[in-house]
Amino acid sequence: MRGSVSKRCPCPPRLSASGKRLACQRDHGSWFYIVDLGRDPQTRRRRQEKRGGFRTRDEATAAMNAAVKAINDGTHARDDGKTVGEWLDEWLGDKVAHGLRPTTERSYRQHIRDHLRPQLGDLRLRELRPNHVQAMLRTVTLPRPVEPGQKARPAPGPVTVRRVHATLRAALATAYKRQLVALNAAAHVDLPKVTRAKVRPWDPAELGRFLDSLGGERLGALFETIAGTGLRRGEACGLRWSDVDLGRGVLVVRQQLVQAKTDQRCPSCGTVHKGHTFGPPKTASGEDRVVELDGGTAGALLAWRLRQDEERAEWAAAYVDHGLVFCRENGNPLDLAAVTKRFGELCDVAGVRRVRLHDLRHGAASLLLAAGADMALVSKRLGHSSISITADTYSHLLEGVGRAAAERAAALVPRTRSRDQIGDQPGDHEMPRDQSVTNPPGSAGSSRSRRE
Repeated sequence: MRGSVSKRCPCPPRLSASGKRLACQRDHGSWFYIVDLGRDPQTRRRRQEKRGGFRTRDEATAAMNAAVKAINDGTHARDDGKTVGEWLDEWLGDKVAHGLRPTTERSYRQHIRDHLRPQLGDLRLRELRPNHVQAMLRTVTLPRPVEPGQKARPAPGPVTVRRVHATLRAALATAYKRQLVALNAAAHVDLPKVTRAKVRPWDPAELGRFLDSLGGERLGALFETIAGTGLRRGEACGLRWSDVDLGRGVLVVRQQLVQAKTDQRCPSCGTVHKGHTFGPPKTASGEDRVVELDGGTAGALLAWRLRQDEERAEWAAAYVDHGLVFCRENGNPLDLAAVTKRFGELCDVAGVRRVRLHDLRHGAASLLLAAGADMALVSKRLGHSSISITADTYSHLLEGVGRAAAERAAALVPRTRSRDQIGDQPGDHEMPRDQSVTNPPGSAGSSRSRRE
């Protein structure tokens, strides 16, 4: 790659005897460089990079040499004038076009709208640096202004900071691959520490009291299914009868109902369900996972199916069949926020402490671990993306389980004496007496000491 350095100044051009233009020697103006980038592979047009504003020839030359080296090394970032905001829109559009999960899309859009675009959107993408990203992250935890008539929302915490950072880092990683930036500025910042909150699900007695109180509750089978299987709220509300085999006692998680602003038409009824849509499960490892049913959960599902058949008959032709296990009386999908609200009301009716609906899922996991289930099995059943998430979330619930496992492991070792006898007899754990060791010269027990 070739390049040249020149100077801009208000002086008239000076030419040498041979007609070559001479640079101005006065201490004013600025220096710039031009580097040949070769021809565009698509248009075949010649490309150049031009940068200026350098105070001296040496500064411009050093910058030009760095640009040439980056071009030769394949790490050069071409300057197409994009701003950070423009790139974030382009990046998200590509992600959505390639099948981004609805919940992930909603999260990305919120981060870009509330934090990334207001703080970084007007900066040129190529000029983004770690100090810009660090300053932006400091603003994430600031309380957002509240408009008249709106309720104040709690300020975001460290978890939100990390999620906003993850969105920006992913966008800049793609920009780096496309040689739009020379470095990923989000990869070189300090992030706040996050302490995973310990889950406090209901104990077995509380769960039993809640389930017994459901009685004729229409959504009772829904809550019993979540408690028995550990499904997420959206997975349970998106469950179809075609994915349930009561004869074998299993269900398969293939989709979930999610809250999302979308204009996609429902494949079952052809209408747009306001604020809701169907999508794949939250994680790739959670797709098509098989969950075995206990007898109580299978019985609750069978009783619910009979009741649902009665509702379908009452609605007749007006019933909109989506094939869903849990739905409204007319067959349409449930409102997820309404499901959560109803769960809280039923907690009060049962006289148990209020927990989150998601804690039914935590409770299912804690019961499995208490029953001695392997951590890997629990992780697979819950559809976690990695077993480390399961371990980090439920490690504090394993105290009794770990002790029981230790006892079972020790019981596998054959012993000639019973374990109760070990340590009871004196001298069992004493070292053999060796006068030269136990009574070294000069000690209280040595012969010399006795003579003295």
